Amino acid sequence: MDNSAFATFIGGISQVGFPIMITLYLFTRFEKKLDQLSVNISTLIEVIKAVIKDESKQR
Repeated sequence: MDNSAFATFIGGISQVGFPIMITLYLFTRFEKKLDQLSVNISTLIEVIKAVIKDESKQR
């Protein structure tokens, strides 16, 4: 966390309170992880479709 982000975080704590700022911080972090998880699930779906298609051709 750089100085400007830290200053914004401290300012937010003084305005809305510590629990709300921690919640917002965690939601931001989880959002990034959920976006990556969605991409990985989409990729997995495509791989599974390809494997099923290959298996059906071999029969």
